[in-house]
Amino acid sequence: MQSTKKITTEDEGSLLLSTFYLLIFISFLILSLTGIIYNQLTQLQLTSQAYEAKALIEVSQNMLREKDDLDKIERAMLYFKQGEVQIKKLSEREYKLEARLNNAYKSSLTFSIPKEVKTEEAQEVIEHHKEIQDTLEQRNADEPSENKREIKSK
Repeated sequence: MQSTKKITTEDEGSLLLSTFYLLIFISFLILSLTGIIYNQLTQLQLTSQAYEAKALIEVSQNMLREKDDLDKIERAMLYFKQGEVQIKKLSEREYKLEARLNNAYKSSLTFSIPKEVKTEEAQEVIEHHKEIQDTLEQRNADEPSENKREIKSK
């Protein structure tokens, strides 16, 4: 007689090992997503600060352009709710604007204000422009327009 032996395998620990691998994968996934979200929030915050600083600089730049006595300004500070803008005169028509936000973000811009056109030169430019305009109007009056064509019937 032949005896048959039953072969039994022990698989009691295999479920624990699969669960352990699944937990490691989920932990890695959560940590990766957390890092990505943190980087995106940091980028969004820096972009927002850059736009705020740029807005402060543009407002200051417009104020400088509208100022009548620019020659007297060597250094100045403009204070805003979001921060401050420091103005430094580099040359006769060139200024450096440096914005500092309340959260220590800094941005700067160097720009030059164009020389003002004298009234005589401005008048010449206006007259030249008017001559060009008159010439164009005269040319348009001489040429037949498509809308003015007469339709002849047979």
